[in-house]
Amino acid sequence: MTALLLWCYALLCGFIALRLLAFRRAEGQHRPRVAWLAYGLVVTAGSVPLRLLLGQPVPLDISSFGAVFVLAFALCAARGNVADLFRAPKLRREHPITRFLRKNDHV
Repeated sequence: MTALLLWCYALLCGFIALRLLAFRRAEGQHRPRVAWLAYGLVVTAGSVPLRLLLGQPVPLDISSFGAVFVLAFALCAARGNVADLFRAPKLRREHPITRFLRKNDHV
């Protein structure tokens, strides 16, 4: 059971990395902070299946699996757009994380 859960975990992490790598921004504005966040997610999620294939131990518990499952589902719903994960509805006040990610780093 544990080996099956570990391989499912690796597949979900691989899906996250590939989904983020396949994202294509339409005509929206480039936000460097969101791009760096997506890059960090690709590196961390993509390392799990690679470590498993190379025979290194990958720590896993049910809460980590649940968090990765929810993140994979959310990224699938957002079509790979990390900024959409933090976008607040129009009627509500903007979330501080969204405000931080929307800031332009153009100097």
